[in-house]
Amino acid sequence: MPPKISRSKMLFINNKDLYGVMDLRGDALKSVRDAVKSGRYKDAASAWGTYFAKRRNPLNMVAPTGDKPNPSVIHEAERVVDHEIQGWHKVTHKFGKRINFNADWGRSGIYGTHYLGWTEPLRVAFGQTGNHRYPECFDDIFNQWYEQRDKLTNPSPSMDVIFYELGVGGRTPRLIDHYFAYRKTGVLSWHTHERLLKTILGGCRWLYLLEKNGGYRSGNWQMCGSWALVYAGGLFPEFKEARSWVNIGVKRLLEHVDKDFYDDGCHHERSSGYGGWCTRISEDLLHFSKLNPHISVEANFEDRIEKMYDWLLSTATPLGESQGFNDGGFGFQDGPLQNGVRFTGNGKYLWPIRQRVKSVDGIRPKHPGYTSIDQRPSGFAVMRSDWDEKAHYMIINYGPWGGGHTHNDLLDFALYAHGKPLAVETTRWGAYDNPLDHYFRSPQAHNQVVINNAPMDRVHNKGKNVTWATGKAIDYFSATNLAYKKQFGATIQRSITYLKPDYFLVSDTIHEGVNHQEFTWYLHAQDRWIGGKSRSITSGKPGLQVVPAKPSEIRQLRRGTSYEAKDGAPGDKYWIGLQKYVKGEGTHAVVYDVALVPFKSKPGTVKSTRLNAEVDGKRVGPEVARGVRIERGTQTDLVIYGSGDEVVSCGGIQFKGKVCILILKRGKPAQVAVVDGGEVLYEGRKLIQTVQEGLVERKLRT
Repeated sequence: MPPKISRSKMLFINNKDLYGVMDLRGDALKSVRDAVKSGRYKDAASAWGTYFAKRRNPLNMVAPTGDKPNPSVIHEAERVVDHEIQGWHKVTHKFGKRINFNADWGRSGIYGTHYLGWTEPLRVAFGQTGNHRYPECFDDIFNQWYEQRDKLTNPSPSMDVIFYELGVGGRTPRLIDHYFAYRKTGVLSWHTHERLLKTILGGCRWLYLLEKNGGYRSGNWQMCGSWALVYAGGLFPEFKEARSWVNIGVKRLLEHVDKDFYDDGCHHERSSGYGGWCTRISEDLLHFSKLNPHISVEANFEDRIEKMYDWLLSTATPLGESQGFNDGGFGFQDGPLQNGVRFTGNGKYLWPIRQRVKSVDGIRPKHPGYTSIDQRPSGFAVMRSDWDEKAHYMIINYGPWGGGHTHNDLLDFALYAHGKPLAVETTRWGAYDNPLDHYFRSPQAHNQVVINNAPMDRVHNKGKNVTWATGKAIDYFSATNLAYKKQFGATIQRSITYLKPDYFLVSDTIHEGVNHQEFTWYLHAQDRWIGGKSRSITSGKPGLQVVPAKPSEIRQLRRGTSYEAKDGAPGDKYWIGLQKYVKGEGTHAVVYDVALVPFKSKPGTVKSTRLNAEVDGKRVGPEVARGVRIERGTQTDLVIYGSGDEVVSCGGIQFKGKVCILILKRGKPAQVAVVDGGEVLYEGRKLIQTVQEGLVERKLRT
């Protein structure tokens, strides 16, 4: 339970309490001390403002705003000056002289509006121009906000708009940064000095009780609240309670650095925006303690933070974006990746954005030293041809539940090629008030197999029996999804083979249990779909060609619009669904084999064929073992799915193992690969003799 909000100790702190909990000793504070003793609190606030303007330490850590006006920042600052308030995401109200802080910002939007993030352009614009109209605007807006705080409607009875963790935690450092920015201007009124101090004191008193009594709680909320305690306590040591704020804040943040991040550096919520924020808080703690030695952090976690940036680098799209799974959303990562360079001195973090950022502090971009990578235990596998903007790239999501920001998806993926996102999911955008928010989280909004169009048990499941291999000619991933097992008795095994550098083969083997089920294989894109069951193509250029093997098994090719830009979205999204089901007795499995072939300007001719297989000389169903033949021009690729330790024969290939890939050029074997296997023969010719785990590749003499 959150702490009780005390009207006298938190919301409306009287002057006697305010100055009574401040250490006013020393010559610098004599005028404040004298005014307080005689009850001249207006004079005390003014004297504090004079003292604060001259105070040299501690130092806040806001990054420089730059000394050249940025037109877009100035534009946003002028909107605030004109009281055109874009409170949360796109929700905007135009006010006269008086701002209504209780306006219809949305059910969740009213909470976000009171983070006061929309005031940031004022501070930045002032730093760039020195124009006093911006601190004057802040002075007016802050006092209006202060006077309306207790008159707001709480959409949730259990969560106060002002006194809740993200609210106090997000707002307090922002107000402090404004205060430091304007402290020498002489613009701030005595009321503002007094009310800022009371706001910081009351908010931190509430946060202190929450973090002290509630213990460690995973997630970004407590990191936000704890950082506010450290920041406020460190920068306002005049408060006698400040040391206790810092101590509990540091304790909680160190617990989060230790417990909230996987060993590979990914934040446990597995949502890029929130993870990036928590990475930043972790680094800020380290930097703040070095800037202000009185903030003691008895831990060395530089290596942990470096891993956080390593994970961000490894998952970055060819365009330098964050992956868009869960509530993360897509977004350019220029800022965080540059922070990684500054923190480590290593130019590898610039590599995905080297076309836009040529250097940071004299450090030039550097190749990371790898391409494809499997990030465990966070559960993201990345296949990429190289690090060029036009590279082929696929990221696969197979990790555990990460809390409330997790979507109803597993073994889904995003695909880029030729400088464009070609198969990206209906990731969320806007505020959580968005009417489409439930759809964003639904299984249908993701690139995966959905059973009976029903939600899966995502909370208790992650990809099982994971296999990963990366080589020169292929990357291979496979895992099992048991999230429908309890509900329908069904399991889904997804295998993805990247035949470098051209295309991907996605194969799903679904055992449906006792009863027959309905299955839909969803794929989302930014362009409309054209074509039919045997081939679907996105209408844009570059584009994606979707070629299923044995299209006769597809009962219905479904199409739909996820959303369009006119809905306020950052862009259009459209989907196709390959629907399958079986009837009668004796068959309780469905398989999909779908070639995803990107094209730059015009789709080439691609033919995909299912091949029957034998295991130890006996014909088996495709759910046991099968092959897929993909023909493109003069090249034919054979992908044969094996049956463990048993000999599989298919398409002229004999082998043991999980999967075998044979590339033929003009009908002659050119390259072969096997995963977790042994001997490979093609038409009686031995191609691989080695028996070993993992990937074995051979380039063949034709």
